[in-house]
Amino acid sequence: MPDGNGKIFYTSITSLSHISKKFGVIEHPKYGRIFAYEVDGLGNYTLMDDANLPSLLGAPWYGYCQPEDEIYKNTRRFLLSENNPYYFTGKFGAGIGSQHTRKGYIWPIALAVQGLTSTSLDEKKEILSMLFNTTAGTYHMHESFEANDPTHFTRAWFAWADSMFCLLVQQIYKL
Repeated sequence: MPDGNGKIFYTSITSLSHISKKFGVIEHPKYGRIFAYEVDGLGNYTLMDDANLPSLLGAPWYGYCQPEDEIYKNTRRFLLSENNPYYFTGKFGAGIGSQHTRKGYIWPIALAVQGLTSTSLDEKKEILSMLFNTTAGTYHMHESFEANDPTHFTRAWFAWADSMFCLLVQQIYKL
């Protein structure tokens, strides 16, 4: 157990984790127990995810849970489905978008996080290929791209998304 300020921080994080697992998990009729994006303490909740980090999809990446955690696996199946209001599919890709960009636009950050948290090398490589093929010839990640036409995108260059792409490359090829 850490001492001093580290003990306070450790205790706070442990308490938050316990609270979120106690009050932030709902029973979904199709997916079972899943993490809610938001809860209000009155029994109401929102089911979706943010395309940025932190996100529910990224929970194992930053140490909140393990990829094999049953609640996480159920949540992941929900998030990467048509039941998530911000999951979009099209001719050039499928992934999580955002309420902050146009409907049908997928966020490369969310795709990179999907790859980074996947336990399947095939899925990781599929996502890497999708990211590489949706740069509209700029060879930079964008904030978002239209799932049916990646020449329509937001932010011509988005360093955060480029960095997440690089992390996925590093993980896949063990660089």
